[in-house]
Amino acid sequence: MNLIFFKPRNIGFLMRMIKERLLELFLKREDLASDVRNYVLNNAKKNDPDSVLNTMDEFAKRKRFLMNVGDVKGKILTDEIKKLGSNLTILELGCFCGYSAILMAKTLGEQGKVISIEISKHYAKIANEIIEFSGLKNKVIIIEGPSEKIIPTLRYEFDLVFIDHWKDLYKRDLQLIEKRGLLKNQSIVFADNVGSLIEALVGKRGKSTDYLEYVRNHKNFQSKNINTNLEYSNAEDAVEISTYNMSNE
Repeated sequence: MNLIFFKPRNIGFLMRMIKERLLELFLKREDLASDVRNYVLNNAKKNDPDSVLNTMDEFAKRKRFLMNVGDVKGKILTDEIKKLGSNLTILELGCFCGYSAILMAKTLGEQGKVISIEISKHYAKIANEIIEFSGLKNKVIIIEGPSEKIIPTLRYEFDLVFIDHWKDLYKRDLQLIEKRGLLKNQSIVFADNVGSLIEALVGKRGKSTDYLEYVRNHKNFQSKNINTNLEYSNAEDAVEISTYNMSNE
């Protein structure tokens, strides 16, 4: 077994995952996305993005784990967005239940928007319901379908790209984004969950090593890696933040 599992800071998270897996096997529970949607609608304040995010955080900490960017890494993400301005156009790969779309959209000005690609029809439906409840429906567009088919159809240039879907697709989809010409000079590419624990847990689909090698050796990207915590835990994780510099072409 990978020794990373036995690091003291990771053990608590792993025990929680084992417990939740056992509950999934032996108890009939509502599917996760529907469960968090219902929890938000019953406990958060309508048209209050902060209340919705806080309620989702509470659900993830106390009830069932959510693979959102979370509050800790979420602050790192919003800090990067604020450096760029307010009326931004943002691309998100992997919407899940809409947490990060709400987090990013609430920082934007009236002309700002988030374009989010989600392959799961069920997740896209749930995310739309939660985003509408938060009052940010006018700032978020969810496009349902596989990223490799949708990215070549996009017509925007993006100020920031937030990548948070399957880790083995990070490099492929960034290359598609580059090929399509969707990055501006000084655009930010923010990649979540690039720590080694995720790779060990998920296996091949958690492999982001090729992505990290790609952006760190690309003449047009200047990258920095920030060690942080996996969402809703003390377990180790990291994010990679890459700035696109067209002057190096």
